[in-house]
Amino acid sequence: MAVEERIAEKLEDAEEPEKIDSRDIEADYVPRPVDEAIGLEMDGEAVLIVEGTFSTHWLNQTSTVVWDALDNVSSIRQISDEIARQFGADPETVLDDVLEVVRQFGQSGLLIGVSEGVSTGTSGVREGKEVPSFELPDPDGNIVTLESLRGEKLFLVNWSPTCGYCKKIAPDLAEMQPLFREQGIRPVFIALGTLEATRQVMEEAGLDALLLLQDPGDAEVFYGMGTPAAYFVDEEGKNLAMLAYGADQVPSLARKAIGLSEQDESEFQVDFVRRL
Repeated sequence: MAVEERIAEKLEDAEEPEKIDSRDIEADYVPRPVDEAIGLEMDGEAVLIVEGTFSTHWLNQTSTVVWDALDNVSSIRQISDEIARQFGADPETVLDDVLEVVRQFGQSGLLIGVSEGVSTGTSGVREGKEVPSFELPDPDGNIVTLESLRGEKLFLVNWSPTCGYCKKIAPDLAEMQPLFREQGIRPVFIALGTLEATRQVMEEAGLDALLLLQDPGDAEVFYGMGTPAAYFVDEEGKNLAMLAYGADQVPSLARKAIGLSEQDESEFQVDFVRRL
């Protein structure tokens, strides 16, 4: 038997290495992006499309910086040290943020050798199923849970004041607020970032919604997802539609929630594209 054939047989018989759980990723781990991920960058943010599955992942500015720094040889700590040096930030604070972002990459299936774990992923919670609960503070420090909002329909949004896509769709969402009220739907924004920055973006756009604050990983309902993303939730905490992900899908879900016609939907889409 030829040497090449024996090598091929051994490779076929070899077991696939066990994947690490995304939640077990630590600072010494070397993250390796999947080869199938194709990136498109715009205004310091990126959209990743994974060939084969055609899944789409929207990255905010922080996630884009981290993704661009993945070189297949540097550990998370090394990547964090370099980002901290570039931006003049506290190394340990940057390490915490980068570690969480890389875990989210793994949770979303964007890293080689990492198990996606139990996250809902970019496909989200199935229609008719309960969305994961949360326990998060509002700007006054009051703790709000999903259970405390039972009895109301919710338009639940994963949000960040540093996300350019969030800023782009903010005027659309603000324009739909009167119809949200007419339909008895309460917008709830679960925001990453500082309260001051979040308030500024929302006030500039005229957004009036229940604002809840989260640190990375606090809200299981959106764990492993970028911003913006949204669910339409019924009075019992169950998902009413497919997860909306990205600057096109989130306003589209909002329009469907308030009952706009397909023609109105198309007109909004045209206006949005013109603003890009």
